[in-house]
This record gives sequence, structure tokens and C-alpha cells, in this order.
Amino acid sequence: MEDDDAPEKIRRFLKANGYVVSKRDITQILNQMAQALERQIEQSSGHIERPLLCEVIRFPSEIKIIAELPDAFEPSILINYDDNQLEIEAQSETRDYYHLINLPPEANAKSRKYGFLNGLLEITLQKKRNKKKSR
Repeated sequence: MEDDDAPEKIRRFLKANGYVVSKRDITQILNQMAQALERQIEQSSGHIERPLLCEVIRFPSEIKIIAELPDAFEPSILINYDDNQLEIEAQSETRDYYHLINLPPEANAKSRKYGFLNGLLEITLQKKRNKKKSR
């Protein structure tokens, strides 16, 4: 059974047994159940994964990305990039952190510099220089 078909099959089963429920309501209930199960698994394992609290700030010549990584170990921080996305991963004793950031088009991810202090990761990217075409 494919995930997309599950809400429709449940709706048809309930309708055949005298219950009228919309497919949207069933999808919402299934999503809530999945989230609750994920939280229970995280709590029982003692290791919680959560998204980073992250802010992208644009300045005239650079872009700063500030991410909160409480209790993370600096050697565990991984920063990967491609032309338009920056990926941050880190670990602490109790949590795994992960965030994928869509970079502004003017960001030059190859020029990145970063610092980590008191649980805050600050990444500085230079802006790409506009090449003016001469005629």
C-alpha cells in the first residue's frame, strides 16, 4: 500500500461502515500520529534530533548565518554547501542537529568563514561580485 493511497482507503472503509470523514481529516490524523510516534522514539532513545534555530542576515557586502547549537561539540560540526544550499550538522550528548538553508542567490558559499562560541555558530559568506558586461 502506497502512502498516498492510505487516507483514501481508510476513508472508503469508514464510509462503508457508516462513518463519514474527509480524506483531509484522515491525512491530518495520520500525520499527527506519525509525529507523536517520532517524539516517543526520540524520548525513549534519549537522543533527540531537532532542527536548528537559524537566522540569515544580509549585509551590503556579506551574509551572516547564525545558528543555535546548545551543548554541541565543535569537532562534530559539519558544514557542506553547493551553489544555493548550506547544510549544517552537529551533535551533542543528547541531540543531533540538522538544518538545510537555502542561500540567497548573491551568496558565495565558497568564501565561507565560521566561528563557534557558547553554542552559537556564525557563518560569514561574501556576496558574489556583479560582473558588468561591457559593450
